[in-house]
Amino acid sequence: LPEMARFCRQHTRDFFRFDPLLHLRNDGNPKRNEEIIAQRLSPEEIVALERADPERWPALQKNCDKLIVSEVCHTGCDHLFQCGAGLKSFMVSSIGVFRLCDSLCHPECVYDLRQGRLREAWEGLVPLVRERRSRNMEFLEKCRSCSLMNLCMWCPGNAHLETGRLDAWVEYFCRVAKARAQALTVLKRNRRVKNNLTF
Repeated sequence: LPEMARFCRQHTRDFFRFDPLLHLRNDGNPKRNEEIIAQRLSPEEIVALERADPERWPALQKNCDKLIVSEVCHTGCDHLFQCGAGLKSFMVSSIGVFRLCDSLCHPECVYDLRQGRLREAWEGLVPLVRERRSRNMEFLEKCRSCSLMNLCMWCPGNAHLETGRLDAWVEYFCRVAKARAQALTVLKRNRRVKNNLTF
């Protein structure tokens, strides 16, 4: 990974980033999904990769206070979509299926452009999807009230890939967020102690 990162940073004017999470398949193939899960990195391995990256870890450190929100801003919010899916962009699959983002393939959140017009998808479907709300108490209590939500890879699309539901808590994402938070908190505490010892 460091060699790939070095190569990309040398040959691009844009930024390089990597996603340490392997997401499940859009088609829900159980055999393939088992293979993906078996290849996933542990939360500790993900944190180790992020700590080793010369740009990613400093960015996480710099934004630590924004990523770990002590006064949770999500409490009381039952809207599913807090991301930018469908706000300024969308994607169309190779067979003409309109989606708000690549991960979002729930049948109630897609539009077949072979059966209708792009305007109908953009002006009709997108607002309906973005207005979706949750009544799932496990999700509302575990995710929407969590101070680590900004460190978590949870989104409705990925939740659906993992569980079949748009508003489900995902244990693996939760474990990754907690591992990131622990590493950042320890680092911040050590830095504070070191600064207090400096005369």
